[in-house]
Amino acid sequence: MSKIKRFFFNASLMVFTTVFLRVISLYFSVYLSGVVGAEGLGIYNLTGSVYRLGITLSSAGIGFAATRIIAEEIERKNHREAARAASRCLMTSLVLGGTIAFIFFAFSDFIAIHFLGDVRASLSIRAMAISFPFIVMSSIINAYFTAVGRLSKNAFPMLVDQFVRIGVTYIMLLRFDGKNLEYACLSIIVGGIFAEVISFFISFIFYNEDKKRLYKNPHKRTVLSKRVAGIALPVAVSSVIRTGLHSIEHMMIPSGLKKRGVDPSHALSLYGMITGMVFPVIMFPSAFLYAASDLLVPEFAAIGASGDNLRLKRLTHKTMQLTSFFSIGVAGIIFGFSKEIGDVFYNSRECGLYIKILAPLIVFMLYDHLADAILKGLGEQISVVKYNIIDSVTSVTLVWLLVPIFGLGGYVFVVWFGEVLNCIMSSLKLVRRTKVPIRFTNWFFIPALASFLSVTLSRKLIVLFHGAVGENIFTLIVAFIISALVYMLILRVFGSITLNDYKLLKKALTK
Repeated sequence: MSKIKRFFFNASLMVFTTVFLRVISLYFSVYLSGVVGAEGLGIYNLTGSVYRLGITLSSAGIGFAATRIIAEEIERKNHREAARAASRCLMTSLVLGGTIAFIFFAFSDFIAIHFLGDVRASLSIRAMAISFPFIVMSSIINAYFTAVGRLSKNAFPMLVDQFVRIGVTYIMLLRFDGKNLEYACLSIIVGGIFAEVISFFISFIFYNEDKKRLYKNPHKRTVLSKRVAGIALPVAVSSVIRTGLHSIEHMMIPSGLKKRGVDPSHALSLYGMITGMVFPVIMFPSAFLYAASDLLVPEFAAIGASGDNLRLKRLTHKTMQLTSFFSIGVAGIIFGFSKEIGDVFYNSRECGLYIKILAPLIVFMLYDHLADAILKGLGEQISVVKYNIIDSVTSVTLVWLLVPIFGLGGYVFVVWFGEVLNCIMSSLKLVRRTKVPIRFTNWFFIPALASFLSVTLSRKLIVLFHGAVGENIFTLIVAFIISALVYMLILRVFGSITLNDYKLLKKALTK
């Protein structure tokens, strides 16, 4: 398979898989909100902040180092060294993940009481610690298959993971009495443990068979420990600091709401509504782009190793343009139909309001993720570290200052400020590094106008022929499809999308 065909095959496969899983995940979050309620989701997501910190400490940037090093060695035809790097990273992640798991298991009561302020989370912390080694080892195997361009080996374990997670959680929640939120939170986590363990062993079987091909080739040995440390340590420091600050930020939200006079139970409910109901909708479009942009890390690592500046500019230009078109289009659809989304999915006007407020952030979130992926691929992870830390420190400070005064509105402002700040810093660095300018008129103004017109026309057509948009999920999906088709048509009329775009992207991806 040629390089261009392999890239599009991998991108299409991962986008399809990720979107399919995100759809299932979104519906599952709707199911959970109905079973455990907003307060239950609040407890679970509060515990999840500690969970994410544990995963970050366990992985320590090794997965990203594995992707970079394996991609570079494959580009140099040094296949056996790529396999040796994967094995070294896998063993390191096992030791580190096991160590962090032991620490979290041993100090679960202390973490629950002194960090989360809720002793009910102790049992869940002990349970989640079991999954740490399996998660980080799976991330190394995923990095290996991403770097060697065989993402089909990642897709099946991902599907198994999601279905096992949902199945086990559903079975355990059958015994939920509607009152014991500790048991409800534990049920969700146990479902995750089963899913991570089973999907890891499936991935490991695929990995163990695949890497044998690489060991057949002669190779030049390199100092792997030094290379892994040089790439992983900056990412690890950034990730640990950022995730730690992010966890502190989320722990401060319920307590900040309580300081404003909100009842503790209602404070958790408000927190659960934002993190467990609104954010899944806002993050859903990222499924289309995150999978594809993650493929750009090894792609840009290979470009960096080859020194092909013309190819670098071409690929950067087209990915930035396509990200702008996509993010503005989906942000406009979610913004325009936010009320209906809140009604259909959660039967909540309040959810719909916060979805509308946060929908434009999709543009900044996706653009920032793309910029970070390209910069990491080009070896600029130190800059990404710096921007992420600035963002996290600023967000924690603002949560501490604003939430006790302005309540949930203060937190929404913090989310907006942090995402926009990070996006601006990353984008400016990307422009300086690649010398590719941002074309505001073609990439932002015209798509924004097209998005507004497409949503307006779609709403009027649905009302004209059906009577209402938000009656059920079917009419909502039809409205989304009409909006997307009209949006692409308007972009084509304005000349923003041309038949030459595909040719340029294909040329950028081929040597």
